Amino acid sequence: MIVAGSPDSYMMPKITIGFLADHPDTVATLAKWFRDQWPDYFADMSQEEMEQDFLSDACRDRLPARLVAFASGELAGTIVLREGGTETLPEFQPELGGLYVGASHRGQGIGTELVRAGMKLARDQGYETVFATTVAAAGILEHSGWEFIQTVMHQDGQTLLYRCKL
Repeated sequence: MIVAGSPDSYMMPKITIGFLADHPDTVATLAKWFRDQWPDYFADMSQEEMEQDFLSDACRDRLPARLVAFASGELAGTIVLREGGTETLPEFQPELGGLYVGASHRGQGIGTELVRAGMKLARDQGYETVFATTVAAAGILEHSGWEFIQTVMHQDGQTLLYRCKL
């Protein structure tokens, strides 16, 4: 378990980050969050299929490995480190992706702490470089020292590709 944030700060919640493997009770909430955020993408998947998909990320010592964040004990967000996360860019791996912070927890540094924890996980797994694609988290990545590589066009729009040397 990783503890982030200042325990002396009364404004910011205490953020803890751990492996999904240690918190399987969060899977149903994660699946609901993702379906609500990206309904078109998940339209063909049942709740059960989505939950099984999340459970396949419940690893500690191999990829994919999903992390979950808690703010003052409440589930607040998630991120996953995976191989070949971007099928159109297989040479850019491993990938840090699936970053999501619950609406009521945004703007509190949780996304940044999840990215940092994902970077540490990649380093601990022996990787020297990690990649990420994003539509909405460029600021978090840049603030955390990531380098913009290129804009990539997908069928559903453009995304930004970043690299971080660990």
